[in-house]
Amino acid sequence: MSRPENKQTSRGALSGDELAALILRGDARAAGQVLTWIEDGEQRAKEILKLLYPRTGRAHVVGLTGAMGSGKSSLIERITAELRNAKKEIGVLTVDPSSPFSGGALLGDRVRMRSHFLDQGVFIRSLATRGHQGGLSNYIYQAVHLLDAMGKDYILIETIGTGQDQIEIAGAAHTVVVVVTPEGGDEIQALKAGLFEIGDLLVVNKMDRSGAEEMVMKLRDMLGASGVRIFQTSANQNVGIKDLIAGIEAHRAQLLASGDHKKRMQNLCRQQLMALIKDNLLTRVLKKVDGELIEQLAEEMRERQIDPYTAAESVVNKLGV
Repeated sequence: MSRPENKQTSRGALSGDELAALILRGDARAAGQVLTWIEDGEQRAKEILKLLYPRTGRAHVVGLTGAMGSGKSSLIERITAELRNAKKEIGVLTVDPSSPFSGGALLGDRVRMRSHFLDQGVFIRSLATRGHQGGLSNYIYQAVHLLDAMGKDYILIETIGTGQDQIEIAGAAHTVVVVVTPEGGDEIQALKAGLFEIGDLLVVNKMDRSGAEEMVMKLRDMLGASGVRIFQTSANQNVGIKDLIAGIEAHRAQLLASGDHKKRMQNLCRQQLMALIKDNLLTRVLKKVDGELIEQLAEEMRERQIDPYTAAESVVNKLGV
């Protein structure tokens, strides 16, 4: 009887067609292998994704964002448990800060979702931001397509909740859930600055803490007639989770009934297309432009002999673009 690690290793020896067929049947090992290739930027991952793409577009993608410590991971664990009770297939992607040494996700799969780790109906993966500004790098879109092709009904994306990734998640999800806590005075300022504009649902988590009711009242005053619904949860005590899931379902139904679902899908496709174009152009630039030229221009910029805009234009002009 072969050992499990040998089975996993053998996935790398399969053809793209064979791996795609396994993924369409929900094979977690095959999906994990291709996700590794996605993170490594290997061309064979793209070839498999090309085969899978016609079988995607069915999963509902839910993005959860908010400050670190707001309890997003605990919420996802509770949401997953409820959806599994309803016999739904779940994919979970967590966007973590990258290790400066390995480039891998620092937080990792096993720190989170421990109660679901052995559940074959749940696929969990932590993805490293690898220094990409905004955190949601191009391979998030690819990972979503992969889990969609596996047959997942819901794909939950959690961001680390700092910087531009909070805004970019709106381009990757059908329903965006913004999570705050009773102590989140700074979060209120962020919401005022525009974060709530990308949120479809707003969750005040840790409602068992003091000041929770006051926070809800402040948010209601701030949101006014915006239509953004506020949900009150305590993930640690498993309170309010069913109501939140009902809110996600109601938002999905609203999107489908109003035609906004097609608009969101169009936006998601546009975002990924632009990300791929930028990625492909940068790859071609790095292949065709001598590294010494880049260093020379950087040195001239440092000495203020050339501005960065002219330097970039000179590189692009060399490519004839």
